[in-house]
Amino acid sequence: MPPPITPKAKNKDCKVCRHIRQFLILAAALLVLMWAQPNWRLPAGIDYTTLVGDVFLWGFLAMFAFKAWQHYKDRDR
Repeated sequence: MPPPITPKAKNKDCKVCRHIRQFLILAAALLVLMWAQPNWRLPAGIDYTTLVGDVFLWGFLAMFAFKAWQHYKDRDR
């Protein structure tokens, strides 16, 4: 028989499991939105493709700068 599962072991998740769970939750939410087909209209006069691209670019640059800062901070120890 396998050893009994303790409460501490039952609640401990690995990093990959959390990422998979977050991805599945996001995918489920997107599927629900696709199924519901809301009739949202975006305001005219804004280039949304460029806006989304700029948001991803700035998010990537911020994450890259933060990770570089963490790397150099840990390297100096």
